Amino acid sequence: MKIRSASLALVMLLATGLPMVAKAQPSVIASTPAAGSSAKRLSQITLGFDAPLSPGTAGAEIVMTGMPGMTDHPPMVIKAFTTQMSADGKMLTLALRKALPAGSYTVKWSATGVDKSRVAGTLDFAVE
Repeated sequence: MKIRSASLALVMLLATGLPMVAKAQPSVIASTPAAGSSAKRLSQITLGFDAPLSPGTAGAEIVMTGMPGMTDHPPMVIKAFTTQMSADGKMLTLALRKALPAGSYTVKWSATGVDKSRVAGTLDFAVE
């Protein structure tokens, strides 16, 4: 009898139209430059997300991972940039003070979605 009452209660709850909450972690759906691509005279990097990020939680690090003509180039952190989030929370822009020199790069990013999920990733590209 208890199982029947519990089932009836569940059906009643679902029938009332109680809103269901879906949790989707934000992920990068577009970037400039595109992952794995090569760019010329790059002074801005953008990451576009499929869901909004919580204000003030997004961060990024730009690392030069290789330089033409240097076989053993140590990773070098690029610090001369600012970050800006779009009004809708779906676009993170890294504005560089100077264009990046030729080489290979990795952007390491992290953020918190509005659903409180912590997400992170990388973007690899080259500059000619």
